[in-house]
Amino acid sequence: MLSKLKEVLDYVDYAGSEVYSALDSLPDYRTNESSRDYLSQAESYIDNVRDMLLEVVAKMNTVDDIEAVS
Repeated sequence: MLSKLKEVLDYVDYAGSEVYSALDSLPDYRTNESSRDYLSQAESYIDNVRDMLLEVVAKMNTVDDIEAVS
């Protein structure tokens, strides 16, 4: 389960990178403002998911460490 979560986290990182690249490559025109807003919001969601996954993985690592000692 932990390895699958780490794999999901990798894909979240890939998605975040793609969104960042899309934002960075958009020309700076007023007509692109709504697209930038949508991409910024998507980036925010991806960041939140990344943080949640990192928290779960950290907790699972701690549980695995405790079980290994017991």
